[in-house]
Order: sequence, then C-alpha cells, then structure tokens
Amino acid sequence: MTEMDVDRVVRDAGLTPSRFAVLLASAMTVSMAYGVTLPFLPFILERIVDSGTVPWHTGALTASYTLALFLLSPLWGVLSDHYNRRIVISVGLIGSGISLVLLDNVSSLTMLYASRMLSGIFSAAVLPATLAYVAETCGADDRPRRFAIVASFTSLGFMLGPMVGGWLSSMVLSPPAAMRLAGVLMPDSPFLVIALVSALCASGMALLSMPHHQPRLTIGEGVPNAKKKRIRWALLLTLATVFGVSTAEVGITLLGKQSLSLDPSAISQFFVVCSLVMITVQIGILPMLMRKFSIRTLLAFAFVSGAFGLGLIPFAKSTQVIDVLFGMIAAGTGILVPLLASVISEAAGQEQGKVLGQQTSAANLGQAVAAASSGALFIAAPAAPFLVAASMLAAGAMIVRWRKIA
Repeated sequence: MTEMDVDRVVRDAGLTPSRFAVLLASAMTVSMAYGVTLPFLPFILERIVDSGTVPWHTGALTASYTLALFLLSPLWGVLSDHYNRRIVISVGLIGSGISLVLLDNVSSLTMLYASRMLSGIFSAAVLPATLAYVAETCGADDRPRRFAIVASFTSLGFMLGPMVGGWLSSMVLSPPAAMRLAGVLMPDSPFLVIALVSALCASGMALLSMPHHQPRLTIGEGVPNAKKKRIRWALLLTLATVFGVSTAEVGITLLGKQSLSLDPSAISQFFVVCSLVMITVQIGILPMLMRKFSIRTLLAFAFVSGAFGLGLIPFAKSTQVIDVLFGMIAAGTGILVPLLASVISEAAGQEQGKVLGQQTSAANLGQAVAAASSGALFIAAPAAPFLVAASMLAAGAMIVRWRKIA
C-alpha cells in the first residue's frame, strides 16, 4: 500500500462531525464517571465501616481504580487494534455504567471495592480506543488538534462529574428506600444519571461504522526500533507531566489547609482554574501556537512553564498569585498531553491502540506515584513535593532539548 493509498483510506474512513461528537461525549462521560464518585466515597464508607478507617479506605478505593487503569489500558488498546474499536469503546462505556449503578446498591466493603475495580477495568477501554480511532480517521497534520479537543473534553468531564454529584447529592447521602425502581435503581441518583449517559454514548457507537479490518496509517510490520525509542521517551515524559499536575493538585490541598488556612471552597477554586485554563489552552490557544512553532519548541516551553509554576507555588503568599502559578501548570499540561499523544501516535504505526493504551497507563502511573508521594514529602517539608515535581518537569524540558522526541 502506497502513502497515497493510506491517505485515501483515512479520508474514506472519515472523522465526520457526528462521529467526532460521539467520541468526545464518550471520553467526557467516562471522565465524569470518575469525577462524580470522589466526593461521595467517604459518605458511602461511613455506612459500612468504622469512621476511623474511612480515610484509609477512601485512598485505597481510589488507588484500586487507578491500578486497574494502569494495568488494563494497554490490553484494551491491543484488543482495539485487533477488533472493531467501536466494540471496545461500547463495552467500556456499558461496563462503566453498570459499575456506577452498583454504587447505589453497595451493602458491604467487598461490594464497594468490586464496584470501583470494575469501573477502572471498563473505563480503561475507552480512551485508548477513542484516541486510536481519531488517529486513524484524520490526517497527521490534524491529529494534534483533535487530540487536544479530546483531552479538553476529558478535563471538562472531570469538572462536570462533581457538579452533577453536588446537584443530586441528597439521593446518595440519604437515599429513601421508596424511591427505588425494581428495588435497585434510584432515578435521581447522580450515578444512575451518568450511567444512562454512558449507555446513550455506547448506542451512539453505531455511527462509527468502521470496517472490521481498520485502516492502517503506516506500511510494514510492527514499529521500527528508532520509533520505539521515541515512544519510550514520550511515555516517560507523559508520566512526568501527569506526576507534575497531580502533585500540584494534592499539594495545593495540603498547602491550602495547613499553611494558608483556606476552607474547602477556597481550595476548590484552584481546581476550577486548572480545568478552565487547560480547556482554553487545548481548544483555543494550542491550534494557534502550532501554526507558529514546532512541536519540539512547544513541548520545551510547556515543561518550563509547568516547572516554574510548581517551583514557585510554595513561596506564594496570596491566593491570587497561586491562581496564576496554577494556571501556568495547567497551561503547560494542556499543551503537553495532546502533543505527546500526537508524537506517540505518529510513531505507533499499526499499533495505535496498544501504544496509546500504554500512554494512558503511563499517565495513571504518574498520578498514582504523585498521590502516594506528595503526602510524605509534604510532611518532610511543605515545599518538597512541589520542588520534586518541578525538577521532574525541568528534566523533561532538557530531554526534549537533547533527544529527538518530535
């Protein structure tokens, strides 16, 4: 197959607006499914365990979800390479929805852990297959912009999940038995609402009508060694990126409470700023920057921006300054995530699902390591987690400068 034939197949597969909208909705919904559960885990735990163990189990439940994503994202990606991607996405969405419905019916700690692990197992299917579908149905020049939009909708879902949970929180905090349908479903539960949206997105996969043997973007068997090395560096940089932003999120919670004496609502504004800046950069600013600068230049700039933001946060004396610094971290992350995905996709050849699944896995590993280390580093010195993360992002800038990443 010639390069012209490949381009023709890509155009014929066609990432039409309706297909892209379904993919965006799917990515956003699975992110909402994660975000909506976070505020409720302590309250659900209080019904089934001793209050003294609630914090430990809250962390362990979140870790079990992340562990499932870390382990299974590459596997789902491989399955999507060998079978129709819409099947993999549909299974992921339906499984994620079922795990949410289980949350409304947990009566034991075992059921709660099973629900969270099932959610991670099935959620792991959605993003790798979604990105692989996008990669194979749009041109190489358009791929970074499309990846940026997918990333922005993922960020939007993470922000909307807790909002939906807040609007419908009464059904989770004090569910009346009489409201259940068939003894199982609670119509006003945020978990059921998002589960229904997941089912709707799964049904929308019919629009993707992709042939069983999916179009491939490169010629030949496997990935050349030179490109494998580029993929490995990009995966390492993805881990560093997510480690940085996750450290900022955990660290600012601790710093805000213990050093700045902020209440939860004041601390939450940092997360709102982070999400809004990231979405704005990914949808509005990054496409303009890509017309003027190379991917390599943008990667280096984004790592430096994140490193400065992280390094200066522990020395800031006002929430306004922290907002600006948090915005620098968010802007850097908003550039890094889609561009690194584009670099990985360009090198992946016929293994789009597998390699993009590895990127999702690397991102979750970065998040897990940040969550596990930030608390201990903060106890040693409040500035420590921020400075460690800043050093990692600074190293990322040096790697981009001296290695042929893009």
